[in-house]
Amino acid sequence: MDDSGGKSINDLPDALLQHILSFLETKDAVRTSILSRKWEHLWKSLSNLEFHQCYCKAMRKIFMNSVERVLLLRDSSNIEKFTLSCGIDDATRTRTWVSAAVNRNVKELCVNFYEGGESESFVSPLCLFTCATLTKLKITSHGVLRLPSSISLPCLKILSLQHVVFPDEDSTQQILNLRTLEELKISYCDWKNLKAITISAPKLRSLDICEMHRNDLRGSDACHVMIFGTALTFFSFSGGFWDDYCLFKSSSLVEAYFHVYGCYERSREIAHRAYKHIVGLSTVKHLTLTPDVLKVLDCAPELFAHTPTVMNLTSIRLSDESFFEFLIFTTVIPSGTFSTALLILKLLVSLIELSEELPTNCAKDDWILEPVPPCFQSCLKCIEIRDFVGLIDELDAVALLLKNAIALDDMVITCSTTGSEGQRKIREQLFELPGWSEIGRLNFV
Repeated sequence: MDDSGGKSINDLPDALLQHILSFLETKDAVRTSILSRKWEHLWKSLSNLEFHQCYCKAMRKIFMNSVERVLLLRDSSNIEKFTLSCGIDDATRTRTWVSAAVNRNVKELCVNFYEGGESESFVSPLCLFTCATLTKLKITSHGVLRLPSSISLPCLKILSLQHVVFPDEDSTQQILNLRTLEELKISYCDWKNLKAITISAPKLRSLDICEMHRNDLRGSDACHVMIFGTALTFFSFSGGFWDDYCLFKSSSLVEAYFHVYGCYERSREIAHRAYKHIVGLSTVKHLTLTPDVLKVLDCAPELFAHTPTVMNLTSIRLSDESFFEFLIFTTVIPSGTFSTALLILKLLVSLIELSEELPTNCAKDDWILEPVPPCFQSCLKCIEIRDFVGLIDELDAVALLLKNAIALDDMVITCSTTGSEGQRKIREQLFELPGWSEIGRLNFV
């Protein structure tokens, strides 16, 4: 009982107190041991351990000693999640920490080794790649991912690799094709040691590839990455096609995201690689592209005459962080190809760019496209605009779309403006636009 006659936090069951401690970084949880005798040993059964080293060199020795003290004093219960972010000043000690987590049947392991020190030459303990309990593994490094000749991770479902250099084809093939793998993320990794690799994990549902930016061009020296997505439902690619990626057997694909960057000096070469990428997405239901994809494809305009047949496409989204997001439903495209959908996106980009160049409020007058593109007359049924704030350029763009997309049935604008006065002003501005009252919907978030 406390002085007021009520119950104190010390009266809570140990299991509940340990659950509360699990939300703290480990160093803070350990500090609670000074509160009272009851708290002295509670942290020793924590199932989640989290260690983050600051970048101050003077604190590195203190950090290493504190990690070892926690692992030494902790009881023998299993570890659910182990997170380690640090530089590698002593590779042997770092390997010991990772091994300690593996020996406690860890399920989730996240290691982030800072650039510099011994990170480029670090060799993970062999037991990490034969851990029978591991379900989630995230490795961020800045050197070669040194893998053993044999990898056995029978329960691993989620794998994330960031800033690693793949060592060779045999071991890379093993780590990327584990039979239990369901989610795979490869971010800013280097394939320079590989000529060809296949990703074909039979249960893989989600694949996210974000390329590392390169200054040198890889032509015939590029790594050829073949992806067989027999169970794939989500696929995301962002990069400049410094390596060559092809997607096959992706009939289960539901959602895909495609973004290119940093490739303007090689635009025609990249247009052909981007085209092959789109061919692999021909069974997707919901596709998101960025304007740069369209710009790259424009560098090889002859490819538009050979766009692949689409079987399941129901929506295609143009996502541009610098302005609007558009959602265009394309279920009524009679030709069954991407060409009409891509043409709509190209025209939308042109209209938005034009609205920024036109004199203020000219879109509220009688400006129309002449002639109106056939796809605007029959196929463009819905447009969704997000992050709208009511700027003049934005209003002009909406006015142009309302006037020229004559087949439009629905236009949804989502606005983050707060305050009743700001919302009232945007409503009034939109209702002044011809056609808005018939098909427009405005949401505030």
